[in-house]
Amino acid sequence: MNQKRFLYLDLMGIIGAAVMALLCGFIIILFVSEQPIEAISAFILGPFSNAFNVSTLINKAIPLIFTGLALAVVFQTNVFSMGAEGQLYVGGFIGALSAVYIPGLSPWVHIPVILVSAMIGGALFGAIPGVLKARWNANEVVTTLMLNYVAIILTSYFVNNVFKDPESGGYARMPYFDKDLLLHKISNSFPVHYGIFIAVAAVIVVYLLLYKTKLGYELRLVGKNDKFALYGGIKTKRIIVYSVMISGALAGLAGIVELLGIHGTYKDNFSADLGFDGIIIALLARNNPLGVLLSALFYAYLQVGGQVMQAESDVSRELSVIIQVLLVLFVSAQAVFNYLKQRAMLKQQKRNREKKVNANVV
Repeated sequence: MNQKRFLYLDLMGIIGAAVMALLCGFIIILFVSEQPIEAISAFILGPFSNAFNVSTLINKAIPLIFTGLALAVVFQTNVFSMGAEGQLYVGGFIGALSAVYIPGLSPWVHIPVILVSAMIGGALFGAIPGVLKARWNANEVVTTLMLNYVAIILTSYFVNNVFKDPESGGYARMPYFDKDLLLHKISNSFPVHYGIFIAVAAVIVVYLLLYKTKLGYELRLVGKNDKFALYGGIKTKRIIVYSVMISGALAGLAGIVELLGIHGTYKDNFSADLGFDGIIIALLARNNPLGVLLSALFYAYLQVGGQVMQAESDVSRELSVIIQVLLVLFVSAQAVFNYLKQRAMLKQQKRNREKKVNANVV
């Protein structure tokens, strides 16, 4: 019963945070806009006003689902990795190399090879901070942040020099992928690419991994109490490395799916901070894979709402960034949620003691 109550408090806190962030954004609109009603209406209803906007919302959510899952896994182990952005670039780059330079394969074989290559690239790059954390207790926030720059600058060098398409002119990109390898749109009237099915499958797989397997149990136990886990025979250092590698694999998958579904090639600086947005998604979802799916859709809804609002009113889409920042501040206010949990726990303990006293009296 306690667990259900705590989940309820968490859910109410997250919904409350989202509502508060939106209300703050709408109050700002009232001060800066000459047509606030039109701006607010465009922001709220715009993402659902036509099939194109809905498909844009879903396409924006797809990479966020992967990066949100990546960080949800590693956060479950109490490792605060900031490295999804770099792992996304490395995974996307390795997957792109597999797409361009492995010839003669059927698309039914080639596409899985590309996806697996991207996951391996992201996982191996993620293993670096994982080993540093497990073996020498290096601060994962620092190492993953620094490795992001290594990944972004290194891949930028390669795509500007070694692997640049000679026909791209001044535009830094690889040769375009073969059309048979792309994740095409479901239909012309509803242009969501097929990466959505890979994203939903990833949500299911990660959920089963975390909550239905021995490895998932060990990941979560290490995150809750690493000393107890070590006493119970779990090799905590190995689990830490595994968690960051799984996270890197999912981030790498985010990169290659974005390239195959949207860009059609590997181009320089293709990620719009998707790895960092994954941190917000994971926090909003409380590291739950099913929650990640909903959080990514909501976050994409804010982005598309801002774009529609800018097109149909006098308010810039930067307002949606303000709402996203406020959302992070409210959701990450762990002290409030912990206070509510502690208060509920104390009340429950008090009721239990009263029940025992009454039972003894009888």
